Amino acid sequence: MIRFVLATGNRHKVDEFAAILAPCRVDAMPAGVELPPEGEESFAANALGKAEALARAAADDPALLAGLGLAPDEKVLFLADDSGLEVEALGWAPGVTSARYGGVDGPGADRANYERLLGEMSGLAGPLARRARFVCSVVGVAPDLSRCAAAGHWWGAIAEAPRGEGGFGYDPVFVPDGSSLTVAEWPQEAKDRASHRALAGRALIEILQREGLLDGQGRREA
Repeated sequence: MIRFVLATGNRHKVDEFAAILAPCRVDAMPAGVELPPEGEESFAANALGKAEALARAAADDPALLAGLGLAPDEKVLFLADDSGLEVEALGWAPGVTSARYGGVDGPGADRANYERLLGEMSGLAGPLARRARFVCSVVGVAPDLSRCAAAGHWWGAIAEAPRGEGGFGYDPVFVPDGSSLTVAEWPQEAKDRASHRALAGRALIEILQREGLLDGQGRREA
């Protein structure tokens, strides 16, 4: 069985991926790992950069993984994602700048991000004019730096005002197709089944199963 080590300091992401990738175990990256800053090329490039940085850090300092309690037959895959929101009417912005769109770092960033978004969409009425999608790219990097990748797209529309107390990021303003509720109004279990991360995670699991890698056998594409 593969053990995933997730290249993030975001506890929400660790919890989400743990639910999505079950029964495989997902661990947060060890303290002291420095990840590269996210660029503006693509979600996939950002995810690859973070996963490779974690893999190289573990190779340079094997003690980083000592606290995970790996079983002798467990394989490790260093996993990273980059996720964001794309709005058709805004030329698919905020895209890779989603996490810093409002110009605020730390507490208050989520609210600043979606308030800027709502301001830029003022006057756009109806779901077609407010069409949007959450995007997630995931990349898994093995200790030998071979890798596999997958992506997920969750379509919906931007609400005219934030609603709900759950989730994080743009969840209070994103209404998925087929729902009248924002993601922040959804139960977490429902989000874990339907989200862009869920779609990307399941696609990655399918790739690993097809390649025979969940049991540590098979091949990876370099």
